[in-house]
Amino acid sequence: MKKKLLMLSIIAAVAISAAGCGQQSNNESEATKKPEQADASGAYENGGNADGIENGSSAGGSTDENYSEKVNMDAVAGTEAKEQDDKNHEAEFGDYKVSIEDAKVIDYEGGSVAVVSFDYENNSSEAMPFTGAIVVEAYDANGNRLPQAVVSGVEGVELLAMSENVQPGEDITIQKAFKLSDPSQQFVIDVTAFDTNISDLRLSKTFN
Repeated sequence: MKKKLLMLSIIAAVAISAAGCGQQSNNESEATKKPEQADASGAYENGGNADGIENGSSAGGSTDENYSEKVNMDAVAGTEAKEQDDKNHEAEFGDYKVSIEDAKVIDYEGGSVAVVSFDYENNSSEAMPFTGAIVVEAYDANGNRLPQAVVSGVEGVELLAMSENVQPGEDITIQKAFKLSDPSQQFVIDVTAFDTNISDLRLSKTFN
């Protein structure tokens, strides 16, 4: 009987010791994880990537580069689009003043693209790029929305100017480009405020 009790005591002691070793091993393994391994579980939450940056958050962001220095409508090789109305093409959207300027139709990658220039003045108390304050859309003669075009390597055209930070009291010229389904038809440029609570004004200009 004593031998049996002794054997049971030994078995119990071994089992307790083994359990303790296993727990210690798990704790050591958890403690030796790198910080990025321990925190990686939430890295993709809310559409983020492994660096904690939301998808697309870096695209179209403001920049301090002076892209507008490359904007020069006179240097753009294309056909000038004529103004088709005599309306006022300048307006203030809260603290941001915008005027629709010139347009040229260029041949780009086998299609026709309208490059339109705008004068943008920031009268707010903080730096603000055009894209942070203003929305521009284009429509064909039938009222169909024209898709935006990405144009690069064309002299006088620098679409990145629209993302350039503009300091308070300063103004720059920016450009936007749109694909034309029929370059012989007129198209309309519409400008509105990014934040419609600031202004519900709509500024438009018709070209052909």
